[in-house]
Amino acid sequence: MKKNLWLYIALLLVVIFAAFQAVNNMAADKADTGEVKALDAEDLEKIIKKKDSREIGKSTGVKAPPFTLKSLDGSNYVSIGGKSAKPIVLNFWASWCDACSVEALELRKLHEQYKDQIDFYGINVTTEEQPENIKAFVTKNELKYSILLDEHKHAADLYELHSLPTMFLIDKDGYIVDTFHLVDPLELDEKIGRLAKR
Repeated sequence: MKKNLWLYIALLLVVIFAAFQAVNNMAADKADTGEVKALDAEDLEKIIKKKDSREIGKSTGVKAPPFTLKSLDGSNYVSIGGKSAKPIVLNFWASWCDACSVEALELRKLHEQYKDQIDFYGINVTTEEQPENIKAFVTKNELKYSILLDEHKHAADLYELHSLPTMFLIDKDGYIVDTFHLVDPLELDEKIGRLAKR
C-alpha cells in the first residue's frame, strides 16, 4: 500500500512538472512570435484622459500597434510602429465618407506645412472600396502623402476603429499621444503643431 502511495505521488509530481514546462514553453513561444497587442478600451481611455489633462505633451504610455500595409500604387509595403525619425499622423478614411473629404482638404494643407517634421499616412480601409474610387479621392483632394491600403482591416482592428475619419498622433518613440474623429480646422492645426514639436 505504501509503495502504491509513493508511486502515485511520484506520478503526480511528474505530471505537475510536465504541465509547468508546457505552460512555460507556450509563454516563450508567444513572446518569440512577437504577437502584436491591439489597442483596447483601457488604452483608449488612457489616451483620452492624458490629452484632456494638464499633462499634454507627456507620454500616454500606450504603444502604437505595429503593422505593415501595401502602398496605393502597390510598389512597396510600409511598416509603422516602434521608434521613428519623425512623429506620425495616421488618418483612417474611406472614399465614401463625406467627413473624410472635409478633413482631407485640411490635412493636405497641414502636410504641406509640416512634411519635413511629421510623416503623414492616409490609411484607406479598403474592405468595401473599389480601387478607382480610392484613386479618384486621392486625385480630387490632391493628397501628396503616403496612402496605404488596409485591405483586410488589419490596422483598423489593431487600432479599435469604430468610425471614419479617425486620426492617431504618434510620437517618435512610438507612443500614441492623441486620437480623435473629425475636429474643426483650428483644433486640428493646433494638434498637428504640437505633434511637430515632440
